[in-house]
Amino acid sequence: RRQKLRALVALFLIVIAGMAVWGVSQLSYSSKLAINNVSIDGTKNVSASLVRAYVETKLHDGTYSILSHENILLYPRAGIEKSISEYFPRIRTARISRDGLLAQAITVNIAERQPTAIWCAGDISAFRNSKDCYLMDDSGFIFAPSASSSQESYLIFGGNLSASATPIGQTFLSGKLAGIWELETLLKQAGFSLEGAYAENEQDFSVHFKEGFTLRALFSKDADTLVNNLQLALASDSLKGKENKLDYIDLRFGNRLYYKAKSQ
Repeated sequence: RRQKLRALVALFLIVIAGMAVWGVSQLSYSSKLAINNVSIDGTKNVSASLVRAYVETKLHDGTYSILSHENILLYPRAGIEKSISEYFPRIRTARISRDGLLAQAITVNIAERQPTAIWCAGDISAFRNSKDCYLMDDSGFIFAPSASSSQESYLIFGGNLSASATPIGQTFLSGKLAGIWELETLLKQAGFSLEGAYAENEQDFSVHFKEGFTLRALFSKDADTLVNNLQLALASDSLKGKENKLDYIDLRFGNRLYYKAKSQ
């Protein structure tokens, strides 16, 4: 008799729990709690209609879950925000907001990536003249093809990325690019005009100057030391006033300086 009573109580609790889940599920699908409008703000180079369509597919994915993905209180906001920037390489961040607790409209605020440099395919002898170039932001993330007319406005980078796949979505010199930007700033302050840089491998890189020569260096050397050593080298009796006659200066070997003139 006790076992039957326990079984009946357990069955009753299961029924009550099931009814509660069913009720919550039905409530989550109420039209009064459903997102009924998606607006996009902040797009410039990315189509707002494409972003809106993408968000709507995330809200209405064709599946029937226990809780509605369209519910204003339950929709996967963080997941949608993350997936937008993953799906659209030009978009750096996406933030979703609503005007009030029960507001049924959402606004997706978009921050697009801003180009600060260009990455071009090809080896060191050809990358500066390559037509296969892409826009890159300050973090090194490559996000879109580059029009040839815009290449003169930016520094040009090359190397480091896999040639077997599209560079879009890849990051140039991850963890090392900050040092290159610091070096660029210090070189500009010292009066040099940079054209770009090429990553030879994980240890070596080269900086190309509009003056016509190349600086070969190591990633492990700090920017201040490189600039100071370059200035000392160009101020030496052997190289003073001969920048336009140099092919390269090599500062990879400690206190030893190597250089090559264009005629050699």
